Amino acid sequence: MRNAMVLSSLVLLLEFRALAVDSPPGAESIPNFSARTNPAIEPVDLLPGPHLFVDDYLIAASANLTKTTHHPERYEGNPILGREQGTTQPYVSVVRDPDTNLFRMWYNRGKGEECALAYAESDDGIHWRTPSLGILGNDNRLLLVGYGAAVIDEGPTFPEKSRRFKLAYWDRVKRGMNIGFSPDGLHWTLWEANPVLADFSEEQFLQDPRRPYGVGDVIDVYWDSFRKRYGAFVKTPAVQSDGYSMAPRAKNYIRRLVSAIYSDDFVHWTQPQRVIVPEPRDPGQLEFYAAGGTIIRGQLLLGFVRMLHDDYACEPGGPTDGIGYTTLVTSRDGTHFDRHDDIFFDRSPIPAAWDRAMTWIGSSLLLGDEVFFYYGGYKRGHKVEPTTERQLGLARMPRDRYVSRDAGKDKIARLVTVPFKSDSLLGKYLVLNTNAREGKVRVRLLDERGNPIEGADFKDSQVVVGDGLALPVTGLDLSKAGAHPFKIEFELDAAELFGFDVCSK
Repeated sequence: MRNAMVLSSLVLLLEFRALAVDSPPGAESIPNFSARTNPAIEPVDLLPGPHLFVDDYLIAASANLTKTTHHPERYEGNPILGREQGTTQPYVSVVRDPDTNLFRMWYNRGKGEECALAYAESDDGIHWRTPSLGILGNDNRLLLVGYGAAVIDEGPTFPEKSRRFKLAYWDRVKRGMNIGFSPDGLHWTLWEANPVLADFSEEQFLQDPRRPYGVGDVIDVYWDSFRKRYGAFVKTPAVQSDGYSMAPRAKNYIRRLVSAIYSDDFVHWTQPQRVIVPEPRDPGQLEFYAAGGTIIRGQLLLGFVRMLHDDYACEPGGPTDGIGYTTLVTSRDGTHFDRHDDIFFDRSPIPAAWDRAMTWIGSSLLLGDEVFFYYGGYKRGHKVEPTTERQLGLARMPRDRYVSRDAGKDKIARLVTVPFKSDSLLGKYLVLNTNAREGKVRVRLLDERGNPIEGADFKDSQVVVGDGLALPVTGLDLSKAGAHPFKIEFELDAAELFGFDVCSK
């Protein structure tokens, strides 16, 4: 069993139980936990990172910088799993077993009432096989009947061996979020009190005040290693008082929104709280299919939102069958979320490509200096030929290179961080995730008033050049900051800066 949820999570749980039981909220009082990330007000603890400039949280001031969202590159041999394996949904979980180094995948086969959890294996994360298991029915690749493939592997050292693997899925009979546990990821014991969160989206519940807090049929679970709790993004409905126009295929949902839920034991979950909703800045009738592949990097929670426009056509002048792509969502506290505007992973630019209409990330896997993204691709539209045109693909990118702050060749640029504090910086050094192949980066420390700290100025360390995920700032003595809060100033010349980290010698 994991440690108890942090205090803020307990407070959140009590607040939402009170909403559901003591005073069910009206549609007008539905809270929204989406927010733009601003620079930190108080000094930030310099805990193990990385510390990424994905949002503005760590940036107190900057000059002559541009912000660039980077994109993963498709594997040229895509799709990696397709019609031959019976893929029917974009939902997928991939882990790598630390004992065997085997890559393991859970995905969906079949549609409607016959949708089931299926299994595949790989030696390299690219080429997959579907072993015959003999567990469920006539199809030896299936594990259980259910919609979705959200699996967490706690690893071989997890003390409760029978619960090493955890599954969240949608059951069309026990409508809502269902869970299961397994010692091996193959043989599952379903929770006897399923569903752990109910669905309130059916026609008879349209006037039920609990409806905005119901769980729809898309569930993406993750383990938040910084806050020591489980989390999940789930599909939830809009209500009439939101004022949204009815999307083409949303039916009783009006618009498909995303809520977040939390748990300290994977069994008892908080009421859903809205975190991703259409904003006035969004064009068209935007919707969302939860957010897959969540990564925890230092204190930063980073997810990948499945964006849906059922009101758009895949091809100019073609039928309005819907398109989908993926954007970033980030959080610094695990509760309030900032959905980014730039497209992170777009649909294929090639007409008639297998992923021309939709590219929805379902799982991410950190492998050394790379991140593997597994995604669902649709050829012609959202609901077009789900049994033949929905396949799974792979895209890759360098570790932590989601967003950079860039300086051109014509002007020197500067970035000054918010103040940091640390118990001890003795014996520690700074490393940068930067691309300075054609330029350079200089670094110095500033006191809280913005004055250079003696012995830690630009002249006291070497210029950083080259392209690397952890290039050391040689000669910069972090201990010169003493016990006082300090800032870090970066001077960039024709360089990209993604983030930094503090390492021990």
